Amino acid sequence: MIIEKEIISKISRDYIFITGVLDIDSKYFKKRIEEGVQNSSINYKTNVVGKHTEWKFFNNDEQFKVLLLQLIDYLENLNIELEGFYLEEAWGLIEKFGDYTKKHKHDPAYFSGSLYLNDHHQKLYFPEIKEEITPKKGRFVLFSSFLMHYTRRNLKHKDKYAISFNFFRGGPNK
Repeated sequence: MIIEKEIISKISRDYIFITGVLDIDSKYFKKRIEEGVQNSSINYKTNVVGKHTEWKFFNNDEQFKVLLLQLIDYLENLNIELEGFYLEEAWGLIEKFGDYTKKHKHDPAYFSGSLYLNDHHQKLYFPEIKEEITPKKGRFVLFSSFLMHYTRRNLKHKDKYAISFNFFRGGPNK
């Protein structure tokens, strides 16, 4: 065997990372998540080591769509081209005492996001870009799906509620 070239390196890459706050009806969304995790087949079986609704649980929720449209309007005002993008999945989660989110990324999605439904101490970490998000009611984060992220264990007896989502390019079923 002859190795002609071997490169193990990192490159700079453009990414999206946006945080802000939306006016939300947290009681409505928390109630929906509580209902959704009761019959979920994926509690404690994903990167979320906690309660987890089915993947597309919020895809057709009208109140969630209203929030997404605000985010989409913002992205379009930044001249981020969204034609050909679609919401593939939007799920709810609850992280109770001892629960956490494993280190992961959302490839092959194009961009992802999380919306927090309550104030909580359990931060979301993005180690590659040295960013962290402290959950607050209505706080959202939009990010390029290739960014690694995780949480540490919830060490308090207070549940954290969130909705996460992924946008893909190309249209559903392609």
